[in-house]
Amino acid sequence: MGFMDDSFTIFKREMLIFKSNLRANIIRSIMFPLIIIVFLGNLGFAVTQTPVAIVNYANNPASLSFISALQAHGTLNILAITGQNAAISMLKNGQVQLVIVVLSDFPSKSTTSPGVYVYYSNTQITAVNAALPFIQSTAAEFLSGVQANQQSYLQPQQSKSVITSQPLYAAEGSYRDFLTGGVISMVVVFGSLFGGGFSLLSDKQLGNIKAFLITPINKNAIVVGKIFSGLMSSLLYAFLALGIGVLSGVSVAMGLASVIYLVPVVFILGIAFNAFAIIVASKVNKVEIFAIVSQAVGMPLWFLSGGLVPISSLPSWMQPVALINPLTYANDITRSVILAGFVQPGSALVDFAVISVFAVIMVALSFMTFKSTLE
Repeated sequence: MGFMDDSFTIFKREMLIFKSNLRANIIRSIMFPLIIIVFLGNLGFAVTQTPVAIVNYANNPASLSFISALQAHGTLNILAITGQNAAISMLKNGQVQLVIVVLSDFPSKSTTSPGVYVYYSNTQITAVNAALPFIQSTAAEFLSGVQANQQSYLQPQQSKSVITSQPLYAAEGSYRDFLTGGVISMVVVFGSLFGGGFSLLSDKQLGNIKAFLITPINKNAIVVGKIFSGLMSSLLYAFLALGIGVLSGVSVAMGLASVIYLVPVVFILGIAFNAFAIIVASKVNKVEIFAIVSQAVGMPLWFLSGGLVPISSLPSWMQPVALINPLTYANDITRSVILAGFVQPGSALVDFAVISVFAVIMVALSFMTFKSTLE
């Protein structure tokens, strides 16, 4: 048989094994998403040091006092920017999560011509929800009206304004929405780690690997078959997690079109972490060691990707790690789909490039390390 036929044979074998334990696999796969989305989604958390760009066109004692009051509380990490375009560009690139523009007539006494604008994106809704009430209460001490433009940097025509006598803005997202975007990547990671990798470890313990050695099957096809069988289960787990989120009240802003982005993200991520699981399983011989190594790698990666809390809420020394974490880029796409309802093409290109390169490296390493299992 050829390489593709051999790979498909292994794939069918693995899927039959998965099917024989389908109920247990599904129950195991939905437990963590159910607990995290349904229960933790109601908790929320305190967000501190949210990066905010402030453009101070007034530059008068009142505006300086307003900015000082914002900075003194510790909720915001203030960055002074000279121009609004530069600040909006920082918001677009994810360097800040809100932009506050203090107009030249600050503090305005007119409720129809307020003196402060706040721009933000719903992809950072958790940090925004925590920061905006504080901005409003602080601004209320200086002026009679505050206008907040809920304006995406890609869809400036969709904006609305309110005054200080009302909530600063009508949020279109919640912490549960934010959390669901991260949980999708989590179930893919852990579903992959206990998919093809665990199957390989079981084959090693049962002596099946030795049986493969005496067959004419292509040995690399074993790796490919196990990776893609694990990938199928990862896809199932991801959409089960999304379904749990929807049933618990999560609204996917992009609707059915989200499949265009979610499937490729889960597909690439699933290949990468199934290959990683093959690498670990090739090097260890005990289930206990495999589980420890998998958890020790998977959990920190997920946490440092902003899966549970925004990256800006992490300690400053952890934030650079997030920039080299492939899960960060996967979460960027899932949250854009769920919270914003659109994906910026340039950002998506970078996100897909990073996770694709990671997947290629993991697959190449899985072939190399699997050889040691056969020797």
